[in-house]
Amino acid sequence: MTKDTLSAIGSAMRALVRDWPALLALAVLFAALVASAGLFITTREATGFQVFLTFALAVVVPLLLFVVLAGCAYYAVGHRSAVPLVVRSLKGFWKVLLLGLPVLALTVLTIWGMDKLEARVRHDPAAEASETFTQPDGMNVPDNSADADGPAERRKPKVRWAYVFYCSLKLLLLGVVLPLLAAHLWLASARGGFVAALRRAHRLVARAFSPRSVFIYAVGMIVFALVPYFLLTRGAALGTGWLEVALFSARVGLALLLMLFGWLTTMTALARTFYDGDPTAIAVSTPAPPAPATQNTPRADAPVSAAG
Repeated sequence: MTKDTLSAIGSAMRALVRDWPALLALAVLFAALVASAGLFITTREATGFQVFLTFALAVVVPLLLFVVLAGCAYYAVGHRSAVPLVVRSLKGFWKVLLLGLPVLALTVLTIWGMDKLEARVRHDPAAEASETFTQPDGMNVPDNSADADGPAERRKPKVRWAYVFYCSLKLLLLGVVLPLLAAHLWLASARGGFVAALRRAHRLVARAFSPRSVFIYAVGMIVFALVPYFLLTRGAALGTGWLEVALFSARVGLALLLMLFGWLTTMTALARTFYDGDPTAIAVSTPAPPAPATQNTPRADAPVSAAG
C-alpha cells in the first residue's frame, strides 16, 4: 500500500508540473482569493464606498473560495485545460458550496463541543502559579527561594493527559476528519455528478477514512499545511527593515504556492486512487458476465462423432 500510495502522489506532482497552464490558472484564482481577503481585512468602514466594498467582499471572498476548491476538484478528476477548467469551476462551484454546507455545520458543531470540553480540561493558571519548589530534604518552600544547604530543585510538572487528549482530538477532527470527508464529497461530485454523490454518500465515508486515503492526506498535509506553517512562523530576523519585509513577502508567497500545490497534489492522488475509471465516482465495479458460448463451439461433455 505504501509503495502504491507514494507512486500516486509522485505521479500527481509530475502531472501538475506538466499541466502548468492549468496550475497557473488556478494560481490566478487563488491569488484573487488572497487579495480579496486581504482587502476585506484592511478596508475601514469610513465612507459609503468603503462600506459597500466591505459588504461586497464579504460575499465575493466565500464565493472565490468555493470556485478555487471546485477548480481543484475538477482538475483532480481529469479536466486539465486551463480555460475550460476555469469556466467549469465558475459554473459548478455551487456543487462544492452545497456539499460543503453539511461539513461546515459539522465544523461549527465540533468547535462548539470542543470549547465546552476545553472548559473542563483546561489547566487553571492560578494553580500553576502556586506551584512550589522542593528541596532534597523534602521541605517545600515558595518559588524563587533557596536554602543555605544548597540550591532549590524544581518539582517536575505533571503531564495533564486530559488536555493532551483534548488537543489531539481537536486536531484530528478539524485537521483530518472533516477536510478529508469534504475532499471526497467534492471529488465524487466532480467525477460522477451532484446527485450521484448525494445518493451514495454513505459509501464515501468508508472510502474517505480508509487507510490509503488517510495516508495520502497525511503525506499531502506535510506540503500544504506543515511546511507553510513553519515558513510563516520560523523566519530568521534580519537587521535591515526593507530586507526583512522582502524576505517575509517571499516566505508568504512561497507558503501560499505550497498550499495550493500540496492541496492539488492531494486531491489528484485521491482521485487517481479512488475515482479513476469510475463513471459514477462511487459505484463499486463488478466483473463482467462471461460471454455466452457460440453455437459452433463444442461443449466439453458433448459426445464426439465417429467421423471426428
